[in-house]
Amino acid sequence: INKVSPKYPKPGGTFSYGTAGFRDKGEILSSTVFRCGILAALRALHCGANTGLCVTASHNPECDNGVKLSDPSGGMLCMEWEPLATSLANAPDTPALCKEVEKLIQSKGVQAWQGGDLTVFLGRDTRASSPSLAAAAQD
Repeated sequence: INKVSPKYPKPGGTFSYGTAGFRDKGEILSSTVFRCGILAALRALHCGANTGLCVTASHNPECDNGVKLSDPSGGMLCMEWEPLATSLANAPDTPALCKEVEKLIQSKGVQAWQGGDLTVFLGRDTRASSPSLAAAAQD
């Protein structure tokens, strides 16, 4: 996180995760999508199962984009984890992000995985901003 997070500085404003995930102008979402990649990996470790992340703004205008997380069931991110997504997205800088990640790991009891492979499946739409946002999630 310390190495990669500075590539994706948080823009101004406040982000809030809801049933539609995060939505905003595609040009300002790279830090949010990067942080969602972290959350998706932690959720996979917590559940001991694969999770998903999709970069899409659905029916919104072309300049918009978004990110939504999927639980191992294929359904929406557990509502209990939505405030955690919001906290990660709004951490103002790398040290604050690291503290939020540590807090999440401790509060949810996330452990290092000792089983087989876990995967965060990544999907994206064809919007112009989607390839770079998907790359942020992979970082």
